[in-house]
Amino acid sequence: MTKKIFTMESQALLIVSIFLLALVERVWFDLGPNIELITLATILSAFYLNKKSAFLLTLGIMALSDLLIGNSNIFLFTWSGFILPILAISIFKKINMNNILSGTLAGISSNLFFFFWTNFGVWALDSWGMYPNTALGLMSSFFNGLPFLKYSLTSTLFFVPLGFLVYSICFNKNNIFRKNTVYLKNILVS
Repeated sequence: MTKKIFTMESQALLIVSIFLLALVERVWFDLGPNIELITLATILSAFYLNKKSAFLLTLGIMALSDLLIGNSNIFLFTWSGFILPILAISIFKKINMNNILSGTLAGISSNLFFFFWTNFGVWALDSWGMYPNTALGLMSSFFNGLPFLKYSLTSTLFFVPLGFLVYSICFNKNNIFRKNTVYLKNILVS
């Protein structure tokens, strides 16, 4: 009888490691405006952990990173912009396709929600006096946010499939790396 090599704890450890990497990227090694790993970490955790864990990990990263880098009252929109999509991930998990594709679609949808939600927040809070409280002001906020959306989508199209690929390489039951690891462990144990 072979012992399970990859437990739920090891899977959770991989996801928590990605969250820590997202924190380091957000705080110290910023890859650029809206090029980030938090979307990857949120999507992976929502796919492979429960909603509560995904929610707490995302909230923790946002709170800790904002504590370190600072923020304004826009945090109400940025934090909820990352957290609320977790509730919709179950829709993408039910799509009859592989997790890489459905996870990437979830990431793109999350980016679009984040874009509209946070730009609405910038307009609604008008903390910086940037946009008039009119429909034209709201449209200007969306228009001026387009470059950030471009970077966010680019980041998601690169990092989310890569994250799901790494996860599947590590934990897929039919994976050749896993089979070889089990095979080597059986040889060493016997």
